[in-house]
Amino acid sequence: MLKKINIALATLAMVAITTSASAIEEAFKAGKDSQKAADLAETEKRLDDQIRQISERLQAMYTLRDIGPKVKQSPTQTIFSMGKDEDGEYIELVAYTFNPQSYNYGRPVGTAAKTMRLYFAGKDLSKIKTIVDDQNFYEQYKYYTKALHPGPVKGNPNDIQLATSFNKPTEVAEKSPDYQVKLADVENDPTNPNRIKFKRDFYIENLIYFEKLFRFTFEFQKRGASNGDVETIQRLKHSLRY
Repeated sequence: MLKKINIALATLAMVAITTSASAIEEAFKAGKDSQKAADLAETEKRLDDQIRQISERLQAMYTLRDIGPKVKQSPTQTIFSMGKDEDGEYIELVAYTFNPQSYNYGRPVGTAAKTMRLYFAGKDLSKIKTIVDDQNFYEQYKYYTKALHPGPVKGNPNDIQLATSFNKPTEVAEKSPDYQVKLADVENDPTNPNRIKFKRDFYIENLIYFEKLFRFTFEFQKRGASNGDVETIQRLKHSLRY
């Protein structure tokens, strides 16, 4: 009888140990996941601050808007223009390249163009729109992807609207994308930090790239104006010879 009691007690003790270990493991896992989530939130906050800082530098490009009609030069393989769409008046830079038939080899069979449009309300930057238009005539595909960023200087980057379309004319893709989502709704947990990947791996690099292109475009106009001043003065000085 005593032996049976000892066996029962030993069994209960094993169950208690197993349950306790399981509970500790779950608690540890929960704590670990909480820490990961906290780290993720801190990382995203730093990325958001960086996005606002670069957007503030882009805001200074209202000066380029003011001289827009006089702009004659832009960096290599870029096109500067002004226009108006459903979101208002904008200045834009298009950076383009040509898709080869195979990776880095063969004749061009398509184009890839990345566009950034800056919209202003007075001197304030009200929106940033990025458009990626990738088409291949040989393989017969066209991807049109867009990111619209309202209130970029002071707003929340999670308000960015993403949209993409496949094999649609540009006008149709603009109005009726195949897929669209608000960045706030994009999955962003320790397993799939997709929102952070968008900001870290694409958007910040994209903002920096175009901020440089817009700045270079502005500098080209200043240099061109300076060259014109020098040429005019030299012509006038030359007239003193006769």
